[in-house]
Amino acid sequence: MENHPFVPGKDKVYYSRAIFGGREIAAVLECLNRDWLGAGQYTCAFEEKVARIFGQSFGVFVNSGSSANLLGIKALRLSPGGEVITPACTFSTTLNPLLQAGLVPVFIDVEPDTYNTDLNLVEGAITSKTVALMIPHLIGNLNDMRILKLIADKHDLKLIEDSCDTIGGTIAGEPTGRYADISTTSFYASHIITAMGGGGMVMFKDEAQSKIAQAMRDWGRAAAGHFDEDPDVRFNFFLDDVQYDGKFVYSEQGFNFKAIDPQAAFGMVQLSRLDEFHNIRKRNFWTLYNFFTRFPEHFLLPRQGVSDADVRWLAFPLTILPTSPIQRINFVRFLEEKNIQTRALFSGNILRHPPYRNIRHRVVGKLTNSDTILARSLLIGCHHGLRDEHLDYMKQIVEDYLRLI
Repeated sequence: MENHPFVPGKDKVYYSRAIFGGREIAAVLECLNRDWLGAGQYTCAFEEKVARIFGQSFGVFVNSGSSANLLGIKALRLSPGGEVITPACTFSTTLNPLLQAGLVPVFIDVEPDTYNTDLNLVEGAITSKTVALMIPHLIGNLNDMRILKLIADKHDLKLIEDSCDTIGGTIAGEPTGRYADISTTSFYASHIITAMGGGGMVMFKDEAQSKIAQAMRDWGRAAAGHFDEDPDVRFNFFLDDVQYDGKFVYSEQGFNFKAIDPQAAFGMVQLSRLDEFHNIRKRNFWTLYNFFTRFPEHFLLPRQGVSDADVRWLAFPLTILPTSPIQRINFVRFLEEKNIQTRALFSGNILRHPPYRNIRHRVVGKLTNSDTILARSLLIGCHHGLRDEHLDYMKQIVEDYLRLI
């Protein structure tokens, strides 16, 4: 919910959280009063508006960013065995759709301070088997999509941007999706905006691909997205010589990844507050950044990788330098004991995790930075629910810890 008085040491300082109020609640109630929960007018409006923010033409609202990633990959119809270049420091459901589609991930390292794909390594990983680039904007920091687009076009590859950690970021004033074949984003409760605690969207330039994703979202139904109850519209499908209801004709082997209209109603209000949220996050990020510059002997600070980008950070990342006496577990324990929530920086090197140790894959070069992030990095909050008193408390507790070591 919205602001309430902060009690230092008693109230938790979350690394990220949903912020909402009366406007979102009123929008959901209005939607409920229409006596329809399934996809409807709010869903259509939400899909159109989010797709426009990303510079894409078609949006498909789903139940999560993870589902969005899977539908994006499925809609491309990539042949099993094809290779997809992706960073080793990632999130599980950036990688999982590649494996679920029978594709072969080719891992390259990330930069140590942007936490994003080292773009200098991409072309060296391309072979005759490469079919796509699957590139996440990790923690909301943007990759240079212009460079990735040039590489993708040069080698006839599909380019998928996983923007589940961010929304609304631009490069030289242009939305990131302008350069991508497919964009995805997430409205999970801890993300920049939320659709009532969940939801995601996959976006396309190609209408045919969007129709595939739409069908797969809706159990595989050929008439997915059709809200018309007119029998002449519904029965405009044939199974061999039998005229049949399109709501129960299956064109794809699909899933139930459907979101509901009240989520879209909630999300529409959150979208109207996107700039408000971003401005607070930006201020909080740079307040923390300027504070941590006082401790260059302990921390590698985050770097915005694209100088002319407007970055929407999800959280504030820190990497403890190997020369520092700080032990991450002790630092995390101290912060958590003081009610300052932390998180690991997602997977670090995901190949160190049990489900991925024996997958079919290739590695190009060393994964040194991904391993360092696994061992030495963490996230703290810079979200739009934090006020000056939260940040002052965070700074005080960090100073208290550093005096102890």
